Amino acid sequence: MRQRVAVIGSGIAGLSAAHHLNQHVDLSLFEAGSYFGGHTHTVDVTLQSAQGTVTHGVDTGFWSTTNAPTQG
Repeated sequence: MRQRVAVIGSGIAGLSAAHHLNQHVDLSLFEAGSYFGGHTHTVDVTLQSAQGTVTHGVDTGFWSTTNAPTQG
């Protein structure tokens, strides 16, 4: 019988743990929020360039004054 493991929280650490454990245990992932990712927040920024339209994923979540007040 495989071990049963619960991962609490779907931030970077929780998603990484779930990804690595998934093939080896019966896994349950719990998240209190309405989305996965925790403090991460990636937004798409679309810019015009000489080659045409280019879209970049920009991470805005880690170093905000909300979740890392000494870094802001």
